[in-house]
Amino acid sequence: MNRYYGLFLGTAIPFKHLKKIIRKFNYDYYDKASPERQQDFLEIIPEFHISHSHDPHHWLECIMVEPAYLNRFLEIVSNLNFTFILCQYRHGHFQTIMNGIEYSVTSYRSLEGVVYLLFEDEDDIEGNFAKKLRTLPLENNSPQPLESKRAKNINIC
Repeated sequence: MNRYYGLFLGTAIPFKHLKKIIRKFNYDYYDKASPERQQDFLEIIPEFHISHSHDPHHWLECIMVEPAYLNRFLEIVSNLNFTFILCQYRHGHFQTIMNGIEYSVTSYRSLEGVVYLLFEDEDDIEGNFAKKLRTLPLENNSPQPLESKRAKNINIC
């Protein structure tokens, strides 16, 4: 079975719809497939990065998608109001300091080879960092390329 991370980025994710989609793929397709066919399914591990939500989004189960239905799954989630990025299973963690504030950074690499950096201020209990990100101009709310001599395809989220 091949594993991937599915990055869900946005300010509001329709969890009700997403749970229905996951149930459809997991129970209608995966659970009804033979054990031999189940071995070919892709396991997408959801990683949610929502700028202002306190929803219990961390508890959604993995999404099981048959390779033949992957494009259909991507089409369905692209119609919802968030950004979804399918990434390689490996990822990295590091700490960085900007303007005197320490951030935890997680890096993911999409299947297209683009690196996404997700910043989190773990000491920001009130969510001020997330509020600032949410109030950036609309064109800055989606992943933006970061120019670098060493890494050409890096996005900051």
